[in-house]
Amino acid sequence: MTKVLFILSAVVILVASFFAYQNGREFTDVRKKIAGINATILMERKTDDKLLRPGTGEVPKLVADIGRVQGDLDVEAEKLKAQRTKLAQTEGEVTTTREQFEAKEKKKLELEALLKDLPLGMKPETLAEDMQKLKKEKLEYEAQAELKKKEVVAEEEKVAGIQKRLDDVLHKIEDRRKNFERNSLSSRVIAVNYDWGFVIIDAGKTTGLTQDTKLIVTRGAQTVGKISIMSVENKNSMAAIVPDAVVNGQIMPGDRVILENLVQN
Repeated sequence: MTKVLFILSAVVILVASFFAYQNGREFTDVRKKIAGINATILMERKTDDKLLRPGTGEVPKLVADIGRVQGDLDVEAEKLKAQRTKLAQTEGEVTTTREQFEAKEKKKLELEALLKDLPLGMKPETLAEDMQKLKKEKLEYEAQAELKKKEVVAEEEKVAGIQKRLDDVLHKIEDRRKNFERNSLSSRVIAVNYDWGFVIIDAGKTTGLTQDTKLIVTRGAQTVGKISIMSVENKNSMAAIVPDAVVNGQIMPGDRVILENLVQN
C-alpha cells in the first residue's frame, strides 16, 4: 500500500512539475507579449504625440488643411452656384436667340419669296440702286404731274372765265329776248268790271308782267285809257282802271293792251 501511495505521489509530482514547467513557459510568453504590446503602445503614443503636437503635429496640419479645403469647397460651391445661375441665364438667352433666329429665318424666306416677284430686270444686287432710280423717276413724275396740275387749273380757270362770259352773254340774250317779248306784248281785254274799276287781260307771268308794269289800252289807232296791274296769274292778269286816263269812250272787251313804256336793253 505504501508503495502504491509512493508511486501515486511520484506521478502527481511529475504531473505537477510538467504543468508547472508548461505554465512557466506560457507565463514567460505572456510577459514577452505584454512587454511587446507595451512597447507598441509606447511607440504609438509617441507617434500620436508627434501627430497631435500643436504647430508641428501632422493632425493640426491636417485639421488646418481640412479647414482650408473646406473654405475652398465653400468658395467653389458659390462659384458653382453662380455658374449654374449664369448657365440658366445663358439657356434663356439661347432660347431667345433661337426664337429671334427662327423669326429672322422666316423673314428671310418671305423676302426671298418677294425677291422672286421682282420686276423684270431688277436684281437683289442692284435693288438699292434700282430703288433710288425709281424714287428719282417718281419725283420727276410727281413734278411733271404737279406742273400738269397747275396747267389744268390754269386751263380750268380760263374755261371758267369763258363760261362766265358765255353765261353773261346768254343772260343778256335771254334778258333782251324777254324784253323784246314784253315790248312786243299784244294782249286783249277779256273782261271789264266798271263797278269795281278793273279789267282782266289775257297776259300773265309767262309774258313777263309784274305788278309794276304800266299798260295802255288802245282801240285801232286811238288810245282808250291806261290800266295798272293789280295781280298776275300764269296766263291772265287783273289790272285797275286809271280813271283820269280813260279817253275816247270806255274800255271794252276786245280792246288791245300794250306796254306804256318800252323796256330798254
